[in-house]
Amino acid sequence: AVVSTQSTGWSTATILFTGDVVAQQLIERREKHDWVRTARMSAMGGFVVAPTIRTWYLTLDKMLGSQMLLSTAVKKLAVDQLCFAPCFVAVFITINNLLQGKSMDLIEKQLRSDYGNIVVTNWMIWVPFQILNFRIIPLQHRLMFSNVVALVWNTYLAYKANSENDPISSDDMETILTDND
Repeated sequence: AVVSTQSTGWSTATILFTGDVVAQQLIERREKHDWVRTARMSAMGGFVVAPTIRTWYLTLDKMLGSQMLLSTAVKKLAVDQLCFAPCFVAVFITINNLLQGKSMDLIEKQLRSDYGNIVVTNWMIWVPFQILNFRIIPLQHRLMFSNVVALVWNTYLAYKANSENDPISSDDMETILTDND
């Protein structure tokens, strides 16, 4: 059975909502929570991320086959992380900034300063996970399985996509995830 677009949209919206709350409260340690930002991130999860990722997983299966062989999983991983992920990171940052009313000059500036770091962090988080996802998880459950890792990724992405601070390095990601102060 294929999971409906509506249920994947709601679950992904919830993951981005949670990721932004964690980013604002635990990483940024904001005194006043920006609920508009959280709503924007949640809406992006339901209306941009979920349908895009769901369609992408269907496309990968059509392009490279649905066999859950290691060779197929490695091919999907390569296409996913070398073609799709870098493009989607740029799209996500651009849409998020447009929804904030930022100019194309500011968006370009953020992409120039943060894009490479975000893509490298994406690879650090997603490469090990996606090989398992493509190798052992049936197509209808891939997006839901991805949402487990997506909480960590979306916390980071919410911080980076909305950051007006100095860029956070990939090395700092480990510190953020293990800092319990």
